[in-house]
Amino acid sequence: MSTHTLKAKRIHPNVQREHIQIGHITFEFCRKNKTFALIAGEAEHAKDRRPLFTGFIEQGMDKELRRLASCFRQILEENNDKK
Repeated sequence: MSTHTLKAKRIHPNVQREHIQIGHITFEFCRKNKTFALIAGEAEHAKDRRPLFTGFIEQGMDKELRRLASCFRQILEENNDKK
């Protein structure tokens, strides 16, 4: 069960949720039940700041995120080389 929806936050207000902002997306995660949510962190209206996606933190996701970070780094380095 997700702890990231508005309803869940009202029912379980004391559940610890951590946040990491990356660009315009906020990653909200809960260590206790190993879940996460992707939230439009810079949405203009509060109603649009609900989770875009929720899920469980699964084995191997850390490697997948490092692979994504590596791709981002390569793109930035390519753009720097063109200047």
